[in-house]
Amino acid sequence: MIAPAPVRIVGVSPAIRRATELIERFAPTGLPILLVGATGTGKELFAHMIHEQSGRPGRFVPVNCGALPRAMIESLLFGHRRGAFTDAHESVPGFIEAANHGTLYLDELASLPLEDQVKLLRILESEEVYRVGETEPRRVDLRVVCSVQERPARLVASAILRVDFCERVAGVVVILPPLCDRGDDICLLADHYARRQGKRLGQGVFDVLTGYGWPGNIRELRAVIERATALSDGGPIEARMISDAIGLGAAELGETTETPLPGWSARKIEERECLIAACRANGWHAGRTAATLGMARVTLYRRLKAAGLLLRTEKRIHRLRTRSLGDTVATSILEE
Repeated sequence: MIAPAPVRIVGVSPAIRRATELIERFAPTGLPILLVGATGTGKELFAHMIHEQSGRPGRFVPVNCGALPRAMIESLLFGHRRGAFTDAHESVPGFIEAANHGTLYLDELASLPLEDQVKLLRILESEEVYRVGETEPRRVDLRVVCSVQERPARLVASAILRVDFCERVAGVVVILPPLCDRGDDICLLADHYARRQGKRLGQGVFDVLTGYGWPGNIRELRAVIERATALSDGGPIEARMISDAIGLGAAELGETTETPLPGWSARKIEERECLIAACRANGWHAGRTAATLGMARVTLYRRLKAAGLLLRTEKRIHRLRTRSLGDTVATSILEE
Protein backbone atom coordinates (compact mmCIF):
# COMPACT_ATOMS: atom_id res chain seq x y z
CA MET A 1 0.00 0.00 0.00
CA ILE A 2 1.39 3.41 -1.02
CA ALA A 3 1.74 5.82 1.90
CA PRO A 4 -0.13 9.12 1.46
CA ALA A 5 1.93 12.17 0.58
CA PRO A 6 2.78 14.37 3.58
CA VAL A 7 0.59 17.40 4.12
CA ARG A 8 2.06 20.56 2.65
CA ILE A 9 0.95 24.05 3.61
CA VAL A 10 1.59 26.54 0.79
CA GLY A 11 2.29 30.06 1.97
CA VAL A 12 4.92 32.45 3.33
CA SER A 13 2.76 35.18 4.88
CA PRO A 14 3.37 35.95 8.59
CA ALA A 15 -0.14 34.83 9.57
CA ILE A 16 0.13 31.42 7.93
CA ARG A 17 3.70 30.94 9.18
CA ARG A 18 2.46 31.62 12.71
CA ALA A 19 -0.31 29.01 12.35
CA THR A 20 2.12 26.44 10.91
CA GLU A 21 4.66 27.04 13.68
CA LEU A 22 1.99 26.52 16.34
CA ILE A 23 0.93 23.25 14.72
CA GLU A 24 4.53 22.02 14.56
CA ARG A 25 5.05 22.97 18.19
CA PHE A 26 1.90 21.42 19.67
CA ALA A 27 1.08 18.51 17.33
CA PRO A 28 3.42 16.09 19.16
CA THR A 29 1.77 16.93 22.50
CA GLY A 30 -1.54 15.53 23.71
CA LEU A 31 -3.21 18.92 23.93
CA PRO A 32 -6.54 19.33 22.12
CA ILE A 33 -6.36 21.94 19.37
CA LEU A 34 -9.13 24.27 18.22
CA LEU A 35 -8.81 25.65 14.70
CA VAL A 36 -10.62 28.95 14.08
CA GLY A 37 -11.19 30.18 10.55
CA ALA A 38 -13.82 31.07 7.98
CA THR A 39 -15.07 28.50 5.52
CA GLY A 40 -12.51 27.58 2.90
CA THR A 41 -9.42 28.55 4.94
CA GLY A 42 -8.05 25.00 5.06
CA LYS A 43 -9.07 23.82 8.52
CA GLU A 44 -9.26 20.13 7.59
CA LEU A 45 -5.86 20.31 5.90
CA PHE A 46 -4.38 21.66 9.11
CA ALA A 47 -6.18 18.96 11.10
CA HIS A 48 -4.55 16.34 8.84
CA MET A 49 -1.21 18.02 9.45
CA ILE A 50 -1.72 17.82 13.23
CA HIS A 51 -2.48 14.10 13.01
CA GLU A 52 0.47 13.48 10.71
CA GLN A 53 2.90 15.22 13.04
CA SER A 54 1.41 13.76 16.23
CA GLY A 55 3.01 10.38 15.66
CA ARG A 56 -0.17 8.60 16.75
CA PRO A 57 -0.56 5.14 15.17
CA GLY A 58 -4.35 5.22 14.87
CA ARG A 59 -6.62 6.67 12.19
CA PHE A 60 -7.55 10.24 11.35
CA VAL A 61 -11.36 10.29 11.70
CA PRO A 62 -13.07 13.44 10.37
CA VAL A 63 -16.61 14.19 11.54
CA ASN A 64 -18.72 17.07 10.24
CA CYS A 65 -20.93 17.88 13.22
CA GLY A 66 -23.24 19.94 11.02
CA ALA A 67 -24.02 16.88 8.90
CA LEU A 68 -24.93 14.55 11.79
CA PRO A 69 -28.68 13.77 11.93
CA ARG A 70 -29.94 15.10 15.26
CA ALA A 71 -31.61 11.82 16.25
CA MET A 72 -28.47 9.78 15.49
CA ILE A 73 -25.72 11.90 17.02
CA GLU A 74 -25.20 9.65 20.05
CA SER A 75 -25.22 6.46 17.99
CA LEU A 76 -22.81 7.84 15.41
CA LEU A 77 -20.39 9.34 17.91
CA PHE A 78 -20.52 6.79 20.72
CA GLY A 79 -21.67 3.65 18.91
CA HIS A 80 -24.50 1.32 19.96
CA ARG A 81 -25.11 -2.27 20.94
CA ARG A 82 -27.33 -4.69 19.10
CA GLY A 83 -31.00 -4.17 19.97
CA ALA A 84 -30.42 -0.74 21.58
CA PHE A 85 -33.11 0.73 19.34
CA THR A 86 -35.22 -0.15 16.31
CA ASP A 87 -33.07 -1.23 13.34
CA ALA A 88 -30.00 -1.74 15.58
CA HIS A 89 -29.47 -5.24 14.18
CA GLU A 90 -25.82 -5.45 15.26
CA SER A 91 -23.38 -3.74 17.58
CA VAL A 92 -21.52 -0.89 15.90
CA PRO A 93 -18.62 1.25 17.19
CA GLY A 94 -18.94 5.02 16.87
CA PHE A 95 -16.55 7.62 15.49
CA ILE A 96 -14.88 7.96 18.89
CA GLU A 97 -13.89 4.31 19.04
CA ALA A 98 -12.82 4.46 15.39
CA ALA A 99 -10.34 7.19 16.36
CA ASN A 100 -8.84 5.17 19.21
CA HIS A 101 -5.05 5.74 19.29
CA GLY A 102 -5.55 8.27 16.51
CA THR A 103 -7.14 11.70 15.95
CA LEU A 104 -10.82 12.64 16.08
CA TYR A 105 -11.46 15.76 14.03
CA LEU A 106 -14.76 17.51 14.84
CA ASP A 107 -15.50 20.03 12.11
CA GLU A 108 -18.27 22.65 12.51
CA LEU A 109 -18.19 22.08 16.27
CA ALA A 110 -20.70 24.89 16.86
CA SER A 111 -23.36 22.67 15.26
CA LEU A 112 -23.13 20.13 18.09
CA PRO A 113 -26.15 20.47 20.43
CA LEU A 114 -25.45 21.55 24.00
CA GLU A 115 -26.70 18.26 25.49
CA ASP A 116 -24.28 16.30 23.33
CA GLN A 117 -21.45 18.64 24.30
CA VAL A 118 -22.01 17.53 27.93
CA LYS A 119 -21.78 13.85 26.98
CA LEU A 120 -18.70 14.36 24.84
CA LEU A 121 -17.05 16.39 27.59
CA ARG A 122 -17.46 13.48 30.01
CA ILE A 123 -15.85 11.11 27.53
CA LEU A 124 -12.91 13.45 26.95
CA GLU A 125 -12.40 13.82 30.69
CA SER A 126 -12.75 10.13 31.59
CA GLU A 127 -11.34 8.62 28.38
CA GLU A 128 -14.21 6.14 28.50
CA VAL A 129 -17.09 5.77 26.08
CA TYR A 130 -20.41 4.04 26.62
CA ARG A 131 -22.08 2.69 23.50
CA VAL A 132 -25.80 3.42 23.40
CA GLY A 133 -27.54 0.60 25.28
CA GLU A 134 -24.43 -0.59 27.14
CA THR A 135 -23.52 -0.18 30.83
CA GLU A 136 -19.84 -1.12 30.61
CA PRO A 137 -17.40 1.58 29.42
CA ARG A 138 -14.75 1.11 26.77
CA ARG A 139 -11.37 2.78 27.16
CA VAL A 140 -10.33 5.18 24.42
CA ASP A 141 -7.09 7.04 23.80
CA LEU A 142 -7.51 9.74 21.22
CA ARG A 143 -6.37 13.19 20.20
CA VAL A 144 -9.15 15.69 19.62
CA VAL A 145 -8.94 18.47 17.03
CA CYS A 146 -11.96 20.72 16.52
CA SER A 147 -12.79 23.64 14.24
CA VAL A 148 -15.18 26.57 14.32
CA GLN A 149 -15.73 29.57 12.08
CA GLU A 150 -16.14 32.19 14.81
CA ARG A 151 -14.01 33.14 17.80
CA PRO A 152 -14.71 30.80 20.78
CA ALA A 153 -15.56 33.69 23.12
CA ARG A 154 -18.36 34.80 20.80
CA LEU A 155 -19.77 31.27 20.59
CA VAL A 156 -19.73 30.94 24.36
CA ALA A 157 -21.34 34.36 24.82
CA SER A 158 -24.07 33.34 22.37
CA ALA A 159 -24.70 30.10 24.32
CA ILE A 160 -23.71 28.03 21.29
CA LEU A 161 -20.80 26.38 23.08
CA ARG A 162 -20.70 25.48 26.77
CA VAL A 163 -17.93 27.20 28.72
CA ASP A 164 -16.57 23.98 30.22
CA PHE A 165 -16.69 22.15 26.89
CA CYS A 166 -14.99 25.02 25.07
CA GLU A 167 -12.24 25.17 27.69
CA ARG A 168 -11.68 21.43 27.28
CA VAL A 169 -11.36 21.38 23.48
CA ALA A 170 -9.46 24.68 23.23
CA GLY A 171 -6.20 23.52 24.75
CA VAL A 172 -4.47 25.48 21.99
CA VAL A 173 -6.33 27.92 19.71
CA VAL A 174 -4.89 28.36 16.22
CA ILE A 175 -6.29 31.17 14.05
CA LEU A 176 -6.34 30.52 10.30
CA PRO A 177 -6.38 33.83 8.40
CA PRO A 178 -8.70 34.60 5.47
CA LEU A 179 -7.01 34.50 2.08
CA CYS A 180 -7.35 38.27 1.57
CA ASP A 181 -5.03 38.75 4.57
CA ARG A 182 -2.32 36.46 3.21
CA GLY A 183 -0.68 38.82 0.68
CA ASP A 184 1.64 37.01 -1.73
CA ASP A 185 0.20 33.63 -0.69
CA ILE A 186 -2.66 34.24 -3.12
CA CYS A 187 -0.30 34.07 -6.09
CA LEU A 188 1.69 31.17 -4.62
CA LEU A 189 -1.48 29.14 -4.11
CA ALA A 190 -2.80 30.00 -7.57
CA ASP A 191 0.46 28.86 -9.15
CA HIS A 192 0.37 25.69 -7.01
CA TYR A 193 -3.15 24.78 -8.16
CA ALA A 194 -2.36 25.68 -11.77
CA ARG A 195 0.66 23.35 -11.76
CA ARG A 196 -1.51 20.57 -10.37
CA GLN A 197 -3.72 21.07 -13.42
CA GLY A 198 -0.65 20.96 -15.68
CA LYS A 199 -1.00 24.67 -16.49
CA ARG A 200 0.97 27.85 -16.08
CA LEU A 201 -0.25 31.36 -15.35
CA GLY A 202 0.08 34.03 -18.03
CA GLN A 203 0.90 37.72 -17.78
CA GLY A 204 -1.43 39.95 -15.83
CA VAL A 205 -2.97 37.08 -13.86
CA PHE A 206 -1.43 38.11 -10.56
CA ASP A 207 -2.96 41.60 -10.81
CA VAL A 208 -6.41 40.05 -11.20
CA LEU A 209 -5.82 37.60 -8.36
CA THR A 210 -4.70 40.26 -5.91
CA GLY A 211 -7.44 42.66 -6.99
CA TYR A 212 -10.18 40.34 -5.77
CA GLY A 213 -11.34 39.86 -2.16
CA TRP A 214 -11.73 36.02 -2.16
CA PRO A 215 -14.78 35.69 0.11
CA GLY A 216 -14.65 31.90 -0.41
CA ASN A 217 -10.97 31.82 0.58
CA ILE A 218 -8.71 28.96 -0.59
CA ARG A 219 -11.61 26.75 -1.64
CA GLU A 220 -12.84 29.45 -4.01
CA LEU A 221 -9.34 30.07 -5.39
CA ARG A 222 -8.89 26.38 -6.17
CA ALA A 223 -12.26 26.27 -7.94
CA VAL A 224 -11.43 29.42 -9.92
CA ILE A 225 -8.17 27.89 -11.16
CA GLU A 226 -10.00 24.70 -12.15
CA ARG A 227 -12.61 26.70 -14.09
CA ALA A 228 -9.91 28.85 -15.71
CA THR A 229 -8.12 25.66 -16.78
CA ALA A 230 -11.26 24.53 -18.59
CA LEU A 231 -11.41 27.94 -20.34
CA SER A 232 -7.77 27.95 -21.41
CA ASP A 233 -7.96 25.48 -24.36
CA GLY A 234 -4.49 24.07 -23.89
CA GLY A 235 -2.58 27.34 -23.53
CA PRO A 236 -1.57 29.26 -20.40
CA ILE A 237 -4.21 30.67 -18.10
CA GLU A 238 -4.66 34.33 -19.03
CA ALA A 239 -5.95 37.22 -16.91
CA ARG A 240 -9.31 37.38 -18.71
CA MET A 241 -9.84 33.69 -18.01
CA ILE A 242 -9.35 34.27 -14.30
CA SER A 243 -11.88 37.12 -14.40
CA ASP A 244 -14.36 34.94 -16.28
CA ALA A 245 -13.77 32.04 -13.90
CA ILE A 246 -14.45 34.26 -10.89
CA GLY A 247 -17.68 35.46 -12.48
CA LEU A 248 -18.80 31.87 -13.06
CA GLY A 249 -18.61 31.08 -9.33
CA ALA A 250 -21.18 31.29 -6.56
CA ALA A 251 -19.47 33.90 -4.38
CA GLU A 252 -21.92 36.55 -5.51
CA LEU A 253 -24.73 34.78 -3.63
CA GLY A 254 -23.46 36.23 -0.38
CA GLU A 255 -22.44 39.66 -1.66
CA THR A 256 -23.97 42.85 -0.36
CA THR A 257 -24.65 46.33 -1.70
CA GLU A 258 -23.85 49.78 -0.42
CA THR A 259 -26.71 49.67 2.12
CA PRO A 260 -25.36 49.44 5.71
CA LEU A 261 -26.72 46.85 8.10
CA PRO A 262 -29.40 47.89 10.60
CA GLY A 263 -28.17 48.61 14.10
CA TRP A 264 -24.79 49.96 13.04
CA SER A 265 -23.40 52.84 15.09
CA ALA A 266 -23.26 56.33 13.59
CA ARG A 267 -19.46 56.20 13.70
CA LYS A 268 -19.32 52.90 11.83
CA ILE A 269 -21.73 54.18 9.19
CA GLU A 270 -19.65 57.37 8.80
CA GLU A 271 -16.44 55.35 8.37
CA ARG A 272 -18.22 53.18 5.82
CA GLU A 273 -19.44 56.19 3.85
CA CYS A 274 -15.92 57.66 3.78
CA LEU A 275 -14.61 54.33 2.47
CA ILE A 276 -17.31 54.20 -0.22
CA ALA A 277 -16.60 57.81 -1.21
CA ALA A 278 -12.89 57.06 -1.68
CA CYS A 279 -13.68 53.96 -3.74
CA ARG A 280 -16.16 55.83 -5.92
CA ALA A 281 -13.68 58.66 -6.50
CA ASN A 282 -11.18 56.09 -7.78
CA GLY A 283 -13.64 54.08 -9.85
CA TRP A 284 -13.50 51.20 -7.32
CA HIS A 285 -9.89 50.54 -8.37
CA ALA A 286 -8.16 48.76 -5.48
CA GLY A 287 -4.64 50.12 -6.04
CA ARG A 288 -5.66 53.76 -6.50
CA THR A 289 -8.12 53.67 -3.59
CA ALA A 290 -5.57 52.11 -1.24
CA ALA A 291 -2.99 54.74 -2.26
CA THR A 292 -5.50 57.53 -1.68
CA LEU A 293 -6.30 56.22 1.79
CA GLY A 294 -2.64 55.56 2.58
CA MET A 295 -3.06 51.83 3.28
CA ALA A 296 -2.04 48.50 1.79
CA ARG A 297 -4.44 46.76 -0.57
CA VAL A 298 -4.94 43.85 1.83
CA THR A 299 -5.96 46.37 4.50
CA LEU A 300 -8.43 47.91 2.06
CA TYR A 301 -9.95 44.47 1.34
CA ARG A 302 -10.27 43.84 5.07
CA ARG A 303 -11.96 47.22 5.63
CA LEU A 304 -14.33 46.62 2.73
CA LYS A 305 -15.25 43.19 4.04
CA ALA A 306 -15.89 44.58 7.52
CA ALA A 307 -18.11 47.23 5.92
CA GLY A 308 -20.18 44.57 4.14
CA LEU A 309 -18.75 45.36 0.69
CA LEU A 310 -17.06 43.25 -1.94
CA LEU A 311 -14.83 45.09 -4.39
CA ARG A 312 -15.69 43.06 -7.47
CA THR A 313 -19.45 43.52 -7.06
CA GLU A 314 -19.22 47.25 -6.38
CA LYS A 315 -16.84 47.70 -9.32
CA ARG A 316 -19.33 45.92 -11.59
CA ILE A 317 -22.20 48.05 -10.28
CA HIS A 318 -20.05 51.15 -10.89
CA ARG A 319 -19.43 50.09 -14.50
CA LEU A 320 -23.11 49.38 -15.08
CA ARG A 321 -24.09 52.75 -13.62
CA THR A 322 -21.48 54.52 -15.71
CA ARG A 323 -22.61 52.69 -18.86
CA SER A 324 -26.26 53.42 -18.06
CA LEU A 325 -25.49 57.09 -17.53
CA GLY A 326 -23.59 57.20 -20.84
CA ASP A 327 -26.51 55.60 -22.66
CA THR A 328 -28.89 58.14 -21.11
CA VAL A 329 -26.73 61.07 -22.20
CA ALA A 330 -26.39 59.64 -25.72
CA THR A 331 -30.14 59.14 -25.96
CA SER A 332 -30.76 62.72 -24.84
CA ILE A 333 -28.40 64.06 -27.49
CA LEU A 334 -30.08 62.00 -30.22
CA GLU A 335 -33.52 63.14 -29.12
CA GLU A 336 -32.43 66.75 -29.25
